[in-house]
Amino acid sequence: MSKKQFKSQASSSRAVSGAFSAPDGTFGKIGGGGFGIVSASPLSYVYEPPELSTISDPNVIVAFKNVQKKDSTTKAKALEDLQKYISAVEANAGVENAILDAWTKVFPRTSIDTARRVRQLAYQVQGNIAHKSGKRFVQYMRDVIGAWLSGSFDADKSVARAAQESIKDVFRTDDKIHGVWRVYVGPIIQYCSDAVFKETVLTLSDERTVNPEDASAKYARVIASSAAVIQYVLENIPENVLSKEDSTLHDFLGRKELWKFSSYPDALVRRAIYKLLGTTVNKKPGILDMETISSCALASSLSINQIASALEYSRVLVHLTDYDPRVWTDFYTGTGKKAATKRLCQFLAKGSQGGSPQFWDAIGILLPNLPISVVVPQDDSDAQGMAVVEALRDGASNREESRVNQSAAWKAYLDLIRYLSSSSNVDRDHLIRSAVMPLLIQYISPSRETSVWAVSGLQRTLLEKILSTALSSQQPFIDRWRELSSTLIEDIQTSLPEQSKDFVKSQDAISAKSSRWHNIRAALNDIDTPPEVQSVLRETSAIEIQTAVALLKTRNGKPYGAASLLETAIPLASGLTSNQNQLKEQVADFVTNDVPRLLLSPSGQYLVRLMPHLENVLDVNTSYRTNLKSIMEAPESPAQIKVLQDLLASPCLESIHNDEKLLTDLTLLLQNATSDDNPKIDLFKTVVANSKIPPQLLQSLLAHMMENLSLEGHHTAGLNSLETIVKANRGALKAENASFESPALLARLISLTESSDEAVSQQAKSISDLIRADDSSDPFQGHGAILKVIRRSADSVDENALSIPALVDLASKTLRERDTQNKITLSAEILPDDSRWRDSLQPIFAASPNPALAIMNSLGSAVYMLDSTGPSQPVAYDQAGHSAALRLFWFTSSMIQTSDVFEHASADGQACLLRYLGLVLQLASDSLSLQLPSSLWQEQEPDAEEDIADIISQTQKLMARWVADGSSNPFVHTALSKLLQDSSGRSIYSYYSCRAYMALLAEINEIQLDTRQVFVVDDLKSTRQSADTLKAAAMLSPVQKPAMIVKIFNEYLADLTGNDLLNDSRSVGDLIVLNSILGRDGLIDSLPSIPKQRLVFFVQHACKQLVEITATDTPSELSTPTTTPKIVCLTTIMQALYYILPVLSETYGSFWEDITDVLIKLWSTQKDITDQQLPMLHSSLRLYSQLRKSSSGDSNDDLLDSLNDRKASIDKGIMSLLHTLQELPDDRHQPRRIVNELLKREISNSRNFVDPETILGLFPVLASPSVALQGSAYELLHSQIPKAQENVSLEKALSKDYVAKLPEELLSLILETPTPSTVADMEFQRSIPASLRTYLLSWLLIFDHWSGASDAVKGDYINATKEGSGLDSLLNLASDFLITSRTRPIDASKFKVETYTASLEEMPEKDAQWLMIHLYYLALKNLPTLSKIWWRDNTSRQTQLSVESWTEKHISPLIISSELATVSVWAPSQASESDQPLTVKVSYSTHEITASIPIDEQFMSLAITLPPSYPLSRATVSGLHRVGVTEQKWRSWIITTQGVINFSDIGGGNQLIDGLTAWRKNVTATLKGQSECAICYSVVSADRQLPSKRCGTYELTDTMKKVNGCET
Repeated sequence: MSKKQFKSQASSSRAVSGAFSAPDGTFGKIGGGGFGIVSASPLSYVYEPPELSTISDPNVIVAFKNVQKKDSTTKAKALEDLQKYISAVEANAGVENAILDAWTKVFPRTSIDTARRVRQLAYQVQGNIAHKSGKRFVQYMRDVIGAWLSGSFDADKSVARAAQESIKDVFRTDDKIHGVWRVYVGPIIQYCSDAVFKETVLTLSDERTVNPEDASAKYARVIASSAAVIQYVLENIPENVLSKEDSTLHDFLGRKELWKFSSYPDALVRRAIYKLLGTTVNKKPGILDMETISSCALASSLSINQIASALEYSRVLVHLTDYDPRVWTDFYTGTGKKAATKRLCQFLAKGSQGGSPQFWDAIGILLPNLPISVVVPQDDSDAQGMAVVEALRDGASNREESRVNQSAAWKAYLDLIRYLSSSSNVDRDHLIRSAVMPLLIQYISPSRETSVWAVSGLQRTLLEKILSTALSSQQPFIDRWRELSSTLIEDIQTSLPEQSKDFVKSQDAISAKSSRWHNIRAALNDIDTPPEVQSVLRETSAIEIQTAVALLKTRNGKPYGAASLLETAIPLASGLTSNQNQLKEQVADFVTNDVPRLLLSPSGQYLVRLMPHLENVLDVNTSYRTNLKSIMEAPESPAQIKVLQDLLASPCLESIHNDEKLLTDLTLLLQNATSDDNPKIDLFKTVVANSKIPPQLLQSLLAHMMENLSLEGHHTAGLNSLETIVKANRGALKAENASFESPALLARLISLTESSDEAVSQQAKSISDLIRADDSSDPFQGHGAILKVIRRSADSVDENALSIPALVDLASKTLRERDTQNKITLSAEILPDDSRWRDSLQPIFAASPNPALAIMNSLGSAVYMLDSTGPSQPVAYDQAGHSAALRLFWFTSSMIQTSDVFEHASADGQACLLRYLGLVLQLASDSLSLQLPSSLWQEQEPDAEEDIADIISQTQKLMARWVADGSSNPFVHTALSKLLQDSSGRSIYSYYSCRAYMALLAEINEIQLDTRQVFVVDDLKSTRQSADTLKAAAMLSPVQKPAMIVKIFNEYLADLTGNDLLNDSRSVGDLIVLNSILGRDGLIDSLPSIPKQRLVFFVQHACKQLVEITATDTPSELSTPTTTPKIVCLTTIMQALYYILPVLSETYGSFWEDITDVLIKLWSTQKDITDQQLPMLHSSLRLYSQLRKSSSGDSNDDLLDSLNDRKASIDKGIMSLLHTLQELPDDRHQPRRIVNELLKREISNSRNFVDPETILGLFPVLASPSVALQGSAYELLHSQIPKAQENVSLEKALSKDYVAKLPEELLSLILETPTPSTVADMEFQRSIPASLRTYLLSWLLIFDHWSGASDAVKGDYINATKEGSGLDSLLNLASDFLITSRTRPIDASKFKVETYTASLEEMPEKDAQWLMIHLYYLALKNLPTLSKIWWRDNTSRQTQLSVESWTEKHISPLIISSELATVSVWAPSQASESDQPLTVKVSYSTHEITASIPIDEQFMSLAITLPPSYPLSRATVSGLHRVGVTEQKWRSWIITTQGVINFSDIGGGNQLIDGLTAWRKNVTATLKGQSECAICYSVVSADRQLPSKRCGTYELTDTMKKVNGCET
């Protein structure tokens, strides 16, 4: 130990020397020894430190030292370190003995530390050490077991929990833990004894470092936990074990020092001592010295405050009294003020002192068990025990007593009264009169003077107990009852008149008093009331009723307190139905003759509520109807509405069901009252809440509510009314479901849950949930309201139809609530069957499909051959534009994906669903391709169409999963068989069945399943010979073997070669089947294996047919065919040739010329292209593409010659198609878009050979609504305009009078500028809107004129651009679209600003942003001055700043770099232009150009600096070094150079070059002897011209020339 440590310990010892020094003065003499022997107490803060030198780990030593420190935070950190160390110790290694020795000395006092966290960690470490040490820790158990177990009773729950968990970690089971208690019961008791009798506040805490509050709390915690441990020992340790420790236990429990803690100031200690005392009385009462107990637990404790310990104290008093009541008498030594009765009164008068109702329960048990001499002392017999009664009353009525305790307190009080009344020493009548009746008087007539008798929240059971107690002495009760009745009558008679200002207050007081009076009267009816008392009750009640009736008659119903008395008295007055006929007649006469005229008086509402109780007096229903009619006819007023409301709330309302006029009038009144702002709304709420409402009235109200729910603007009124019914009278609504169409009501409610009005939506959802919860009808027989809603809404398109998401949510929730067996039945009801599918699809299948769909599927021209069923009703759509078929499809698919409904469907039902989902998918594919009059849905917003596309995609994936597992899904084979069967014929249904069948087979083939498991071709010959085109195509679709396909192909080819393809419909069908085979992947590779001669024969025959068709028709007939077969024949032949011709590319023949001529004729003669002709054009363009590709390889000369010789005609035909199609939009017409894309591709491939003059005539095509055609025109013009500038520049150079102009057609396209507001409303989901794209592409073509143009030509173009406000409009649009209209401007760094490639961006809006940014860049680059003027003249300062900032960040760096690069390229080349070239240096980092000219041995130099926001901000020119000229002349040159740069219209860096050239000319001219202008000092003027005239003012020399522009 260090010196410092020694001094600290010595100092601590001196501090407590008085606490445990021996009588002889030697310090610490507990086990012998002299000075320096430290106390052996394990809890004292003075102790000998443990030996730490033998511990191997120095970190552990430090931790132990820190545990002994005074600071709690340091102790906690040290304990955490120990915990980590112990946890890391391996189980087989164990904890060092040295650590165990040290810990057992440290643990006990650490476990009682003032800091909660330290105590908690101490128990955790203790448990961990014991667990890791195993059996080696047994030898230490006696030293720590007391402190360890006492922690389980720590007042802090977290510490107690930590102690309990540490014990349980070591001793795993409850039996083992109990065994520890039994084994170590001796050390445990000894520990507790030492803690209680040897420790004090000063021995446990150092007063120098611990404040008195913490020290006292620590001591109290030790005492309380020790007492709790002994209590546990007494309760749980067997007697045979405890007997071994009798002496120790007797010494502990028999010492007065222990029981003195009964009056200890700390409630924690008191509670523990009281519990211990109670357990001792029950387990070992013989140990107790009752005189000591009486002195400590009664005499000393009754008078002190028992806050937080009153309950435990009351219970221990019960135990002591039960064990030996003499503890209150013989063993009690106090007298006078300390007498038991006085001490008891002091205790009772304080009440529960914050305790629970159980305190009063204990008091109720205690008092009757006390010796009578304590309750009624002999020296106080005159008071007859009233002292205790009054003390108990004071305690019960104490202001601090909780309202929760009131009932229990007064019950204990009444129990005491009953106990005393049974005693012969007490006058019972006096006791009842003085101790019970005041309770009733205070209840009837509350008074502040008698508030001590007030019972807060008097309950009926307590009231009955008071009355039962009061009736134990009848005469005092009867006397007082008569007095109270007389007082009530007097109060009624003397109540204030209506003219008094306190009239209402007076009548309300009487009404309240009457109510309380009759509450007592009703309670008396419920208890065993003696006959004498009952007689008095009837007598007083009759007088009260007669008095009230007489008063109401005489004062015209104004004293409504009297009416209130009648309302409460008559139901309790049994005399009206028995022997008091006179009273009965009086009441009947009053109700019949007087009540009708008094209904509108202040007493009206009371008289109305009185009537249902008069059934035995008069005909209530007749009287009710009379009164109701009278009030309804009375003038409207607040009183009339109030009385009418009371009448409608009466159960007599059901009596009007036969009175039609009254029902009609009431219905009309209530329907008009359903709006919230109507003052009569409460009438409606009252009626619907009445359980006796007539069914006819309820039905009428429900119908009116349905009407409101369907009317826009009336939703809230209807919902409020319905919510009132549902909440107030759900049973009546439920009963009316059979006669009212509740599914329609529920459907309308659910549809309103999707309202945009959040309040309406939430209210509708709440009401629908309530109604659905009450739907108890059988849902599996199709009669449930919910099921009806689901079935009707799934394919309904009326205004009440639910949205599909709401319907799916409803159906899924309904399904989840059923068990497995019920789900099977419910699934059959929810999922649509065959008939529902057919009904929903019938209107769509009635109309022929659009012929343009031939482009979109493998059946091709089969769409021309279908038989239409004739005209039908148009397809109906719901509010969202969805047809019934789409709703059914969407609902079914969503249900299958979000629930297990499909798994519970039958196999046939599953096959039906797969079949029709496949059918609708084909229809949906068509609807996505183009919008038709009979589509599945009407034209949608892009977001809505995306939702439809999403459900289509999800359904395709769902069906693919089913088909993928076809072996385990037998319904797949059933569905395929049915689809194949339905493919027969030429109906529209057969057409889509065939497509669905082929689509499913494609999925199967795609995942490489054995198709023979799906379908086996039994007889291929019969299939080929079948005239059923659709079924033949379907039956051949599963055939995958190449050899089999080639064989079938050969047979078809052989038959078709000799047939008339135009006039033989079967041949056209075979050709369609042939094309479906040719369209398969991989078949082209098999064609070379077919004899080439057979292919040649077929091609020759097909070409002959083509020539015949096109030769027999005039161009007009061909452009608008009168017969479909010609279109079909041309289309199918060209489709077949598309696949076959590549195999014959090396074959010579005249058919190449025939094919080319046919294509030229087809293209050249088309005028008005309809959807019927699109497949023909599509086939022709594909065929030409194939010819062109075939000619690029090793093709024959016939093919090359046919194309090259007709190149001009082909190009002309293609351009003719372009002009013909340019007006037709294709954004919602996929077949037309495909044709336009093909045309664009061919134009792109042919543009190098197209006549430039023809291309320049394509400006009108830029306005085409087709993106493809617009792009074609743009690409052609974009490629040719720069080339044309060479000729324009040459012509400009040859003729000074020539003025280059921009094409008028092009300028006309930018006249109508899209405004920012119109652009903001445009949709960019599919593509850039056509008008905006036309405008922007036109500007791109305008800027194309700058490419390759000379400066002179550019000047002409700039002048042309100045005319009008075209550039300003473009820049305004660009700044709004890119910068000012957005919260965050567009980040141009994500785009290649200097270039633009059309349609490279996938998102149309991104594409538009890129194009707009590029145009803004071109405007600033090519038209810097005009752009600068636009920016400068902008009236909005905020816009100026935003544009400047954005330009500086994204555009200016690119323009600056470009112009500096231009100067860098020019600098080396200018040496040949002048005898004295400039030395130019370009700095890209500083955006600066430095130019210098050598003068003798010096350099004249200047610098041009480009600002960050250039060209919006001007370039600055500064002189660096002046040589040989005056300052004035030098400054003039600098200004001139800056003017040349900043006022030049030409951009692209040329203005910088012009400025440098102007400065160089000024310098060189001066050096050559030329004189500057005497006025402006310039040799070269601002227009970069040398002097050309003599100066008329200054005739100095011939060299003195006037600079152009000088006005002198």
